[in-house]
Amino acid sequence: MNTIGVASVSIVPLRAKASDASEQTSQILGGEGVSLLEEGRGDWVKIKSLEDGYVGWCDKKQIMFGVKIPEERTMLCHPMSQWNNERTLAALWIPAGALIEEREDAYFLGADKITPFNPDTLKDDVFGAIPLTLRDAALSMLSAPYQWGGRTVAGIDCSGLTQLAARLTGKLLPRDASEQVNCGDLIAWELRDTDDLAFFQNNDGLITHVGILVTRDSVVHASGEVRIDLLTKEGIVHSEIGGLTHRLHCIKRLQE
Repeated sequence: MNTIGVASVSIVPLRAKASDASEQTSQILGGEGVSLLEEGRGDWVKIKSLEDGYVGWCDKKQIMFGVKIPEERTMLCHPMSQWNNERTLAALWIPAGALIEEREDAYFLGADKITPFNPDTLKDDVFGAIPLTLRDAALSMLSAPYQWGGRTVAGIDCSGLTQLAARLTGKLLPRDASEQVNCGDLIAWELRDTDDLAFFQNNDGLITHVGILVTRDSVVHASGEVRIDLLTKEGIVHSEIGGLTHRLHCIKRLQE
C-alpha cells in the first residue's frame, strides 16, 4: 500500500486503538493528508496526520491511499457547508478546516468531484470569509457541543477549538493543550489582550484546558459546549451560575 493518503470523507475519527470501541483522540478532516505507519487487523491502519503530526488509528476505507497530496488546497471557513458528491450523488456536509482541491475549474475532495449544494453560489462565497482574528473564528463555533477529540462544529474539544481558530487565521498549533502551551510568548496578567490564549491546570499542575480571550475579562472555550465565560486572575468563572471552573496557569500570545 502506498504510504501517503488523503481523507476522502468529511470527518475521519482518529482512535487510540484499532477498534471502533476505542476512544476518539482526534479527527482527520476531509482533504487532509496522512502517512501510513502500520497496518492492523482488518481495515485498521495507524496513521500520522501530515497537518499537525497527530498519530492514531482509523478505518482505511475513509482514507484514499496512493494519491499525491495536491500542491494547492483551499480551506473551508464556513462552520459547516453542504456539497454534492458527484460520484455517489449524495449530499455531503464538510466542516471548517477541511481542504478542497481546485483543478480544471472543478472542486475535489480526495478523488471525488464535489459541487456546491447551491450551484449559483459565487466562488468567493463557496469557502467562506477568512476570520480576521482568533476570537472571530472561535465565536463562529458558539454552542457547538463538546466532544472529546472533536475538531468541528458538530463536536469539538477545547484544544480542537483553539487549533481550528488558529488554523483558520493562518497560524499553526499542535493538537493538545499540553503542547499548545509551549507556543507563543508568555504574557503578564496585566498585559493580557483579546486573542491571547489562556491555559488552565488541574490539581497536579498539568495543562488540561485552553481558551481564547474575547475581551480582557472573558474567554471563549469548549466546556460542555463552546461558550463565553468570565476570566479572572484565578481562572474561569461560569457566567451563569458562578463558581471557579478552571484554574488559570498562564496567558500566551501567538506571534503574527
